[in-house]
Amino acid sequence: MELIAGLESGNLDYAWEYRSVAEQNADSGVRYIELPEAIDLSSIAYKDIYAKVQVESLGGMKKGKPIVYGVTVPKTADNPETGAEFVAMLVGPTGQQIMADAGQPPINPPVGFVDIPPQHWRAWLR
Repeated sequence: MELIAGLESGNLDYAWEYRSVAEQNADSGVRYIELPEAIDLSSIAYKDIYAKVQVESLGGMKKGKPIVYGVTVPKTADNPETGAEFVAMLVGPTGQQIMADAGQPPINPPVGFVDIPPQHWRAWLR
């Protein structure tokens, strides 16, 4: 968000930013260009290509990899069924539309890892 403030104040001419941040600030005049998936780190399909790129940072050498977000219901949740309903909504049509409208296109179909109870998968596939 500091970069957006710099753009809005005229202290910056350009900045790297997530598309979702740019879209959420479009009303204030933030414009953006979209890079091709082959280089923008947005697609799991390009993970092998992204991994060929390395950048040296203060924390050492970093390899490129897809930027993805996850959601879970912790095993220790006070209300796991409600959590599962929220996740089902998020990965279903309503949640995917909300995410897309916010400039954050979801992975479709959603991908699950580890031990996902069958009743949760059924909810996701509605």
